Amino acid sequence: MREKGKVKELFLEMSTAEKAKYIWEYYRYYLFAFLLVVIVTVFLVNDMGEKKEPALSIFVLGDLVDSDEINKIAQKLNEEILSDEERKTHEVSIQVIPYAPDAADFSMVMAALQKVTGEISTGALDVLFIDRKQFEMMNRDQYFYSQNELVDGSLPIDEELLFFDSKHQTTGIDISAVPLFNEAIDDSDMVMGVPVNSKKIDKTKELFNVLFMN
Repeated sequence: MREKGKVKELFLEMSTAEKAKYIWEYYRYYLFAFLLVVIVTVFLVNDMGEKKEPALSIFVLGDLVDSDEINKIAQKLNEEILSDEERKTHEVSIQVIPYAPDAADFSMVMAALQKVTGEISTGALDVLFIDRKQFEMMNRDQYFYSQNELVDGSLPIDEELLFFDSKHQTTGIDISAVPLFNEAIDDSDMVMGVPVNSKKIDKTKELFNVLFMN
């Protein structure tokens, strides 16, 4: 208990950037230890009732997110990305996960990152909106797909609103350059990325066409 108290005191004294770095550096392997639990939970949920399969899975990590607007976005994407036949069995899923990197209770931050790392590990997560500092740490660890490969030509976005990996490939987009989500996410410090092991790249390409090429 005393050791736990010391960790909490240390966490409270850290800046936002220090908290994010502390959690990622010291707990990321611990996060993956929860992967088995996540997988079991997914199977249990899928066994309950007639649930549509995700044609595309999008996570939004944040505490300044309008759920009503997110539902409207999901409906729009389902109509524009999926055919009538596909919508009978599949859906574009957008999940909002409460997350604040400067939260006093770091167990909430850990819970959010556990879910994300579990979904990334299984290839079940296709698009991620996350805090800029956390994105940059994950980007250094090569977690994100090159978005240059998702569109024909180049993204119609100013370079200062893009994020790059060590090979100068585009791996992230500033939330301000994603108009469809602007009304839903009231956080200017968010970045959109595509996890490198996403299994639904074809549908992700269709999403990028809807977001940036129409």
